[in-house]
Amino acid sequence: MTKAVISVWLTHEHEQLVRHTILPDFKKKYPAIDVALTTTGWRFLWEKVAMFSKKKQGPDVLQFGSTWNGALAQLGALRDMTSQVNKIGGLNSFVPASSRLCTFPGTNKISSVPWYVDVRALYFRKDVLDEHSFAGRDLETLDDLIHACEKIHHAKIDNKEVAAFGVFGNKDSQIVHNIAPWIWNYGGHFLRADGKEVAFHEPAALKGLGIYFNLINIYSKPDSLGQNYDAFVESYAVKGDYTFAYLGPWLNNTHLNPKSPTYNKISASIHPIIMPAGSAGRYTFMGGSNLAISSFSHHPEEAWTFIEFLMQRRVQEQFCAANNQLPSLLDCYTPTYLMDTTRNKVFKESVRYGRGFPNSPYWAPIEDVLIDYIYDMFIAIRSQSYSQELLKEKTLEAALKCNLILQGRHFV
Repeated sequence: MTKAVISVWLTHEHEQLVRHTILPDFKKKYPAIDVALTTTGWRFLWEKVAMFSKKKQGPDVLQFGSTWNGALAQLGALRDMTSQVNKIGGLNSFVPASSRLCTFPGTNKISSVPWYVDVRALYFRKDVLDEHSFAGRDLETLDDLIHACEKIHHAKIDNKEVAAFGVFGNKDSQIVHNIAPWIWNYGGHFLRADGKEVAFHEPAALKGLGIYFNLINIYSKPDSLGQNYDAFVESYAVKGDYTFAYLGPWLNNTHLNPKSPTYNKISASIHPIIMPAGSAGRYTFMGGSNLAISSFSHHPEEAWTFIEFLMQRRVQEQFCAANNQLPSLLDCYTPTYLMDTTRNKVFKESVRYGRGFPNSPYWAPIEDVLIDYIYDMFIAIRSQSYSQELLKEKTLEAALKCNLILQGRHFV
């Protein structure tokens, strides 16, 4: 029997589970298909995908961050999957905020499917709140969060001073994820509805940004703004340097897992709540990973067979439970799934408020501008030169750069 060999590109973090658990089950069901698995880091994955798009050759199946969909579709790197996806219920089978990042921009044609969901929540230290007669249920709105920060900043627990609001400040796309709910919850947007101009410099968005950076300026620790993500998470969940932090579900399976070697009484005291609401509603960032068939696949039917296998409810639940991520399939959100711990219940509920970035072919260079813009704010806070006037100036400067990108006149 002649076998088809499909090439699959994934990120390092999923290699062991896919190779040793998912693939054996797939091969039992589809013995005529072999999978050649290649894994790499996120940054190198983007470089590889961009390279194969130029050379018009690449894998059969690829994983990418959901925010890359618009750019890769525009590059011609993704195969139209509309007919196949419609046979399994179409994009309506998936979490709505994720499915909006799965089409060729400006069309209803499907370019990818959501593999899993990454949604964010607000974590807090219960021991600190207890000391000041606060509880997680008292944090319904962002005004409540601001009030709590005012009361608990520089709290002392076991003779250690704890800052109220923690945020990491290394140059990373996650710093854009972190500002998103502050823009949305005050009625702002990243792009205008027609996608031709940005909107993050307009009054509603600027209000949310002002409140966010002011919290960091007053209630954070300046040295956190030089930390990378891993160092920040350790300082929060293990060392207890902050009371509040905006993070994802994976923390539950690492430092907050009682089996972790770093687990301590600080970790035991940390719990998530749904992101508090602003004056315009309640939204939280939702991203995740998509799967697609390369335009240059030599085995598109077999590639779809592999993706369809990963989209099965049983496989999704197995994969996401092991990775402490959330499934993309709506069928997975039953009363019993992910209800084993209070922490998981919070993230399951947070999916209802999830929102993603625009499905724009220009999002990648816009995100690069935003990373530089946010980092400039962090530098100003560290150097004690931050002000509302500087915020307005830098926000407008970033908006002008992004508008040039949207007009196709400038790329970074």
